[in-house]
Amino acid sequence: MAQAEYSQTVDVPMDKFFDTIVSYENYPKFVEGCKKVEVERKSAGHARVKYHVSMMKDLWYVLEQTEDRAAGKMSWKLVDTDNTIKSNVGEWTLKPSADGAKTEVSYKIDLEFGIPVPGFILSKLVKGSLPTMVKGFEKFAKTGKV
Repeated sequence: MAQAEYSQTVDVPMDKFFDTIVSYENYPKFVEGCKKVEVERKSAGHARVKYHVSMMKDLWYVLEQTEDRAAGKMSWKLVDTDNTIKSNVGEWTLKPSADGAKTEVSYKIDLEFGIPVPGFILSKLVKGSLPTMVKGFEKFAKTGKV
């Protein structure tokens, strides 16, 4: 099991960053390894989303996602998979700066694969990619493109 946390202040207002993290269908445009996203179900505060990604190999998984804009939180848990991933639980937490122009972004993930993965690869996948991933979200939130 790999656990990782990452925090960074981004130069984007909280609402705009939140809009980006819940625009799942745009992930293939700016999230490395994300090939395709299917929003299976979306309602106020909830989404069920199927991700097709390439991490070591092509795989898919479905997350049940809970969105709480007022609290600045989006959390998820794994509900279906091709068995490559055994567990995937995490959350985004956003806090606006005093002037509202910037956002303190925190990202947490607890990921377990259903196949053997060497520790150094797991560490790179989970911990090493977080700064780049958050940067991608920030850039897309600012410009709407990569």
